[in-house]
Amino acid sequence: MENERNFENENIDIIEIPLPPGIPQSVIGRLSCINGIGYEIRKNEMMDKEYPVITGTKEQIDYVKEYMALFTELKLALRDISRLARRFKTEVKLYCEEEELRYILSFAVSDVSGKERFFVLDEKPEGEYEKIVILDKEIFVYI
Repeated sequence: MENERNFENENIDIIEIPLPPGIPQSVIGRLSCINGIGYEIRKNEMMDKEYPVITGTKEQIDYVKEYMALFTELKLALRDISRLARRFKTEVKLYCEEEELRYILSFAVSDVSGKERFFVLDEKPEGEYEKIVILDKEIFVYI
């Protein structure tokens, strides 16, 4: 039985993808903990530059790409919401029905300036809200 597992593991294709600049180390660290991807810094001897690389299976890399796109879009939306919250001196309560999205949202909030005005809720509150759709995922913003 153990020989079969080793044989199966040898047939898994590991993909290596360089990361674009500007992705925070905290996001890469979370991804490696959540998804088990590999991360290392490679050096290009010809250009004398270092660049980050992630390694993993096709499924892991696809998940990382989806996560990065969602995280980036969330940060952009939260940045705009933060500006409005500062201007009107109000707190912002965020709610989403998906547990995984709520988890990602809590990390995205921690990377935005004015994070002390944001609260990620586990239960849907009463009252008026605005619904924001980011990559087919709904977030409810309560002010």
